Amino acid sequence: MNKFDFSIIRTLRKKRGITAEELARRANLTRATVAKIEGGDSNPTIETIEALSSVFQLTSSELIRLAEVVHCEMAITKTFAADGFKGDHIWFPSFEVYCIRANAGVRKESDPEFHENTAEICLVLSGEVKVTVRGQSHVLGPGMALRFKALYEHHFDVIQKAEFLLIHHNVV
Repeated sequence: MNKFDFSIIRTLRKKRGITAEELARRANLTRATVAKIEGGDSNPTIETIEALSSVFQLTSSELIRLAEVVHCEMAITKTFAADGFKGDHIWFPSFEVYCIRANAGVRKESDPEFHENTAEICLVLSGEVKVTVRGQSHVLGPGMALRFKALYEHHFDVIQKAEFLLIHHNVV
């Protein structure tokens, strides 16, 4: 099984509204080369990847990452209840989501032990949550979100019974 599928080039090209002929011209490639790559019949050379990535205003590594064949991953899911928070912890390598429910008056301090080189996103689904990061407070209502480096000292105060998502992802 191939580790890369460069037929993603067709998707990128169509998304930008250019023809295969135009892509070939801009990348200084033949139309036949573009057809082979888009058809999944060829793995391009690094020079070809560089030429194509410049047309799409991507780095070569970004284009290669898009072409990586990805398999579905099952999450590890656990229910939790601690410090007035209840919910589900959904974990993938490099990415995790906490779906949290809490009543008004609950406060949760961050624990630096759980944060490395990650960013955190708080997305409020219902209710109202005050997120304080490095001493600066932000009151979030339904549909509002805040992103910050998780290593920063932070805490959550539930102002009104709430359901919200905390999403941790690696910072690249």
